[in-house]
This record gives sequence, structure tokens and C-alpha cells, in this order.
Amino acid sequence: MKTIEKYNKILLLIELFAIFTVITLGIKYYFKPFIIIIIMLIIGRSFYDFFLKFNISKRISGALSILLINVMFFCFAFYFGNEFIDILKKIYNNHAEGLIILEKNIKLLFGIDIEKILQRALKNITSNILTAGASITGEGLLAYIIGNITVYFLLVDRENVRELLLKIVPINIFSKISEKKNNLRQVIKIELILVCVTTTIIITGFSILHIPSGFFLGILCGILDILPYVGTIIVFIPIIIYNIVVKKYLIVIGMISLYILSQLIREILELKFLSSKLEIHPLAIMLSIYIGAEIFGFIGILVGPIYCLVAKDILYG
Repeated sequence: MKTIEKYNKILLLIELFAIFTVITLGIKYYFKPFIIIIIMLIIGRSFYDFFLKFNISKRISGALSILLINVMFFCFAFYFGNEFIDILKKIYNNHAEGLIILEKNIKLLFGIDIEKILQRALKNITSNILTAGASITGEGLLAYIIGNITVYFLLVDRENVRELLLKIVPINIFSKISEKKNNLRQVIKIELILVCVTTTIIITGFSILHIPSGFFLGILCGILDILPYVGTIIVFIPIIIYNIVVKKYLIVIGMISLYILSQLIREILELKFLSSKLEIHPLAIMLSIYIGAEIFGFIGILVGPIYCLVAKDILYG
């Protein structure tokens, strides 16, 4: 009997992994609005529950929640757009002369004409950039519209969505996943807390190092910290290179130290929080995050620990 039970558990694990894989890959490659939906749902749920407390109907509460989220996103994008333009202006105004001298020195020492190379490159890629930009903008706009509509119905018709999932997913698998929905919330909450911690550390570090527009760049690092393999390094590398060019080596050392410190603190806290909340060994959590991110990208960071948690219950439950 024990052997049969063991085989049944293994088969259930394989079935569960297959379902997780199919759904996650489907989301990754064919449902790009997923990330937008997750973010909007986390924010929108709080607004939606708040409006319901005042006996406002579900549909109006859902519509008001979506409207507020969009207003927040617009204000956020407007602020970041202006800050980014201001940074570019400051760099150009403060260092235009230095950049011209650097260009002349490169031409003199290595015989490389940077201006001509840039002109040729611009001619070659302008048309491609316009085509790709139009395509990306179109896809992004469509994803955003679909995200808004999906979140509205997920808020308003929660029970109907649940019934639909019951028909699609096998009942034993669905019950296992449903039992762990609070753990999924915990994982998302922990990831958001870690993003806030990383952002705070980086903003503080930028302030100490007197990095221009440090608050804006710190917030940008916080947003990028969500993305696996991309992360805060995209912001750090240009700042480090720029300070090497202008020979501010103390800031370079400070920036490298800040990056290493923020990443170490994030990794340690992530393992500690997830392992304590989900009651799984830190090594298992680390491997599940790594494997999940390797196979599925950003979504794998959420899916990996959840699969690990459900698998633990199947094996030892």
C-alpha cells in the first residue's frame, strides 16, 4: 500500500508540474498583459474593497478602481518622463565640452571618428527603430487595454472566474492550489517589501554619494529590481562608466560597494522571509526561485516557491 501511495504522490507531482508548466509558458509567450494584470490587481483590490465598504455597487466600485489605477500610472509616467529629460539635459549642459574633447582624443589616439560611426549607425537603425517602436507601442497599448478589462472582471466577477477554473483544472490540483492562495499573497507581499527595502537602500546610497537625481534613479532601480537578469545593474553601469570617464574614482568604488551591498541584503532577506513564511528550507526556496526564473523568467519567481510549497504538502501531507 505504501508503494502505491508513493507512486500516486509522484504521479500527482508530475501532473502538477505539467499543469504549472503549461499555464506559465502560456502566460509567458502568449499572454503578455499578465504582469500588468498582477500589478493592477494588487493595487485595484485595495481600492475595490474600500469602495464596497460604502455600499457602492460592484460594477461602479470596479470602474472607480480601474480609473484610480490609471490616474496613478499616468502621474507616475509623467513624473518619470520629465525627470529623465531633465537628467539628459543636465548631462549635456554640464559635460558637452568634455565629451567633445573625449571624442577628439579618441580620434587622435586611435584614429576612430566617433561622429562618422554614429552617423552611419543612425542611418542604418533609424528605420528599424521606427518599425520596432511602432510594433512595441502597439503591443504595449493592446496589453494595457486587455489588462484593464481583465482586472475589472476579476474584481467584479470573482466567483464566476473561480467556477470557470474549477471546470478547467482537475479538482484535486485546484484544491491544493486554492489552499495555498494565502501563501501566494505572502510571496507577492514579500517581493514587494524587498523591492521597497532595495529602493530605500539605493536612494540612501545615492544621496550619500551625491548622485544627481538620486531619488528618481533609486525609484527606477526599485522598478527594475522586479525583473530577473536585468535589475538595478542597468542603472548602475552607466553611472559607474560616466564617473570613470570624469575620473571620480571614489564614487565608482562607492557605487560598486552600494550595488553589492543592496544585492546581498536583498538575497539574504528574500531567503529568510520566504523560508519562514512558507515553512520551507532556505535552500529549497533558493533553488525553486533560481529554476523558476531560468525556465519561466519573472513569472517563475512566483511560480517556483508556490510549486515547491504544494509539492512539500503532497510528499509530507
